[in-house]
Amino acid sequence: MTVNPADNPAFATLGLRERKKIIRLQRIVAAARILFVEKGFTNTTIQDIAAEADVGLGTLYLYAKSKEDLLVMVFKDDIISMIEQSYAEIEPDAPLIDQLMVFFDGHIRYLSQDEVLSRTVLKELSFSATEQRREDIDQIMNRTYAKLMKLIEKAKRDGRLSKNLYTGTAAWSAFALYYHLLQGYLCGFHSETEFRKSLRNALHALLN
Repeated sequence: MTVNPADNPAFATLGLRERKKIIRLQRIVAAARILFVEKGFTNTTIQDIAAEADVGLGTLYLYAKSKEDLLVMVFKDDIISMIEQSYAEIEPDAPLIDQLMVFFDGHIRYLSQDEVLSRTVLKELSFSATEQRREDIDQIMNRTYAKLMKLIEKAKRDGRLSKNLYTGTAAWSAFALYYHLLQGYLCGFHSETEFRKSLRNALHALLN
């Protein structure tokens, strides 16, 4: 998803230098996205991205220390939008396990669009080697856990969760089960049908 910074009212309040930096960063991210999708992450070099964005290599390194940091930066906003969309699709009064499956189903659909690239994205999301990547990963994970905790807290209030679970631990455990099974699916160890079935069984064991 490409966002025009000029559409943000706060953009107009910034100084010229700050606006140029934002526009330059968007150009770099857009170039990286095109190349990662068209050529693949492995076949794309940092020099390719600088050339596509029409910036010097030194300038690019001011915004991202590595190709891996750029990969996370490219897909962070997409992933956050996907999290919001997945949450919006949840029926508010459905059983908690169904709500969790709908939430994770949105993740599965998104990641299934390009399984090879998704494997690489997930690998880089697992290791926060630089401050920039830590900040991006924190934004993604904080948004994910906030949504899961809201679902669990509401289920508790509505009496739809009989097991006494600590909300934070339950949210972390639900995501850990999903993430573990997701790795097996993206690596081809089981089919998407088997992945969904195993995830539902694992969530049922957690909640009951």
